[in-house]
Amino acid sequence: MKIINKQPRTATLAVTYRCNSRCRMCNIWRSKIADSLKPADYLKLPKSLNDINITGGEPFLRDDLLEILDSIFKRCNPERLVISSNGFLTDRIVGLAKIILKRSYADRVIIALSLDALGKKHNEIRGVVNAFELVINTITELKRIGFNNIGLGFTFISGNEDQYLPVYEFAKKNNLNFGATIAHNAENYFSTDNNEKPDYKIIKKQTDYYIGEKIESFKKNELGKCYYMHGLAYYARTGKALVNCDAMRGSFFIDPRGNIYPCNILTDIAGNLLEADFKNIWQSRAADKIRCKTKNCPTACWMVCTAKPGIKKHWLKTGLWLIKRKLKQ
Repeated sequence: MKIINKQPRTATLAVTYRCNSRCRMCNIWRSKIADSLKPADYLKLPKSLNDINITGGEPFLRDDLLEILDSIFKRCNPERLVISSNGFLTDRIVGLAKIILKRSYADRVIIALSLDALGKKHNEIRGVVNAFELVINTITELKRIGFNNIGLGFTFISGNEDQYLPVYEFAKKNNLNFGATIAHNAENYFSTDNNEKPDYKIIKKQTDYYIGEKIESFKKNELGKCYYMHGLAYYARTGKALVNCDAMRGSFFIDPRGNIYPCNILTDIAGNLLEADFKNIWQSRAADKIRCKTKNCPTACWMVCTAKPGIKKHWLKTGLWLIKRKLKQ
C-alpha cells in the first residue's frame, strides 16, 4: 500500500441533508439520512484544513451549528470557512451571525446565499414561492447588524443561463462576494440524474464578460476565479475538466453520517470518521484505491470544492492561460 504524506487542505462538510428548499436541480431534500456527527466529532478532522465549506441540505437547520463552528476552529483554525445556505431562515441566520461577530474567527467566516436569478425565476428554481424575497431580506438584515462577509452563489441550470450577469451585477452593486457553479448529476450528493445540459453558448458569453472585467487584476483570488470561470464554460461545452482534480489528495467530502468520500460526486467511501482515526483512513488501502480512480476520473466535474485545489496544483497551466488572456485583453 502506498502511504500518502500530503495532508488535505480543503474539505466540504455536509452537516445535514435536511432541507427547506425544493430545488429543480437537486433532490437532497428527499434524503432520510440522519445527522450522525455531533459537534465534538468535528474535532477529529485533520488539523491541516485551511479552506472549509459547510453545506447541506440547509446547515442552519442544525440547532448546534455554532458548536460545530467552534469545534472546527478549535481543531483546524482555517483561514476561510464558507457556510452555504439558501438564505430562507433569516432570523436563525442573523441570530447566529450576531454571535459569530463576537468570536475571534469572525472575519474568516463567509455566509454564502444561493441566488440563481432575480425575482420570480429564482422562486421557480428553488421551489419556494417567496425564495427571492427571503434571500434579499437575509442580506439586508445581515448588513444591518454589521455582518458583511456575505456571498452569492449562482448555479447554472438549463433555463437560467442568461440570469448570470444580472445576478453578478446585483452582487457588485451590493458589495457581495460572488461565485458560480453548474448543476451536476450525482447519486451521492444531489440525488438526481435528471439535470439537462445548459446552453454552452449563453454561458460562454456570460463568463467571457466576467473574465473581461476581472482579468486585468493582479489579485490571486480574482485571477483564480477567471480561470475557474473559463473552466466552467469549457465543462459546459465538453463535459470535461480543464485540470485533474485533487480529490482524495488535497481535498475530501464528508456526509452527515461521517462517511469520507473523495468529493460529492463519486460514491466511493474511504472510511467513516466515527469508526476510525482520520489519519488511518487517509492512509488506508481504500483511500489509495480511490486516488487511483480520481487521477483519471471517469466522472468528470467542475465544482469549486475540487476544481479550486486542482487549479492551484496545476499553477503552471493556469498561469500560462492567464498570461495569454491578459495579453489578448
